[in-house]
Amino acid sequence: MAPKSKKILVINPNTSKAMTASVDQLIEKLNADFPTTTQITTYTASEGPASINNSEDCMTSARIVYEDLRPRLEDYDAHLVACYSVHPLVGGLQDEVPHGIHVTGIFEASITTALSLLPMRYADPTLERLETRQKFGIVSTGKYWEGELSDGVRRFLDLQSVDATARFKGVETTGLTAVELHTADPELVKRKMKEATKRLVRDRDIKVICLGCAGMVGMEDDVFEALVEELGEYEAKEIHILDGVKAGIALLEGLMRTLPRK
Repeated sequence: MAPKSKKILVINPNTSKAMTASVDQLIEKLNADFPTTTQITTYTASEGPASINNSEDCMTSARIVYEDLRPRLEDYDAHLVACYSVHPLVGGLQDEVPHGIHVTGIFEASITTALSLLPMRYADPTLERLETRQKFGIVSTGKYWEGELSDGVRRFLDLQSVDATARFKGVETTGLTAVELHTADPELVKRKMKEATKRLVRDRDIKVICLGCAGMVGMEDDVFEALVEELGEYEAKEIHILDGVKAGIALLEGLMRTLPRK
């Protein structure tokens, strides 16, 4: 008898169907490039903010989606909250689902993956790593997220201060909302993405760039173009451009295999 397929629900907690459509396209490409038996389904909030631009939007959307999904949570083996923030829905679902159903957000997944890609220093101070880039950073949307995501990194890593780690570079923003990433003039979006990327990597100490919005799905090429312009092609190829939705799906698939639902 063939094993039952595992199911992941990717949750867009805002009402933007365009954003969900971009996530659907990403999932379709992932399935084509890396076939899997996992069934990945998307969900869009039926009401609430069209773009999550601050902590108030996070809380509003969390309440709406939590109540809507609560009766159906056990229909899935894992849940991914596709909002790049310290979204209260992540904790709410983790507290609600039975043991063995895994929940994470794209923010948490991208940080976990980014840290695994950074070089670890040798204990012996006389030994040096060849890799000199030791940090990850985030490119996000509105300026509000510079402080909010930096504080989120501090809380996720349980630090007294975000300055306590030498592994986090910081957050650079485009000044656009998540919705504007899909509705504004494409040339403007590309320019803003490239400008934020160049500011982030200027010191040549970044190893991983986290795309800090679910609406940035598919924008890796713009980021890479900025890296080439700022650093040159050789150095640009040494930097990882990390999409949070991809990181979240990969993390949850790994958890389902390592710690399967009983």
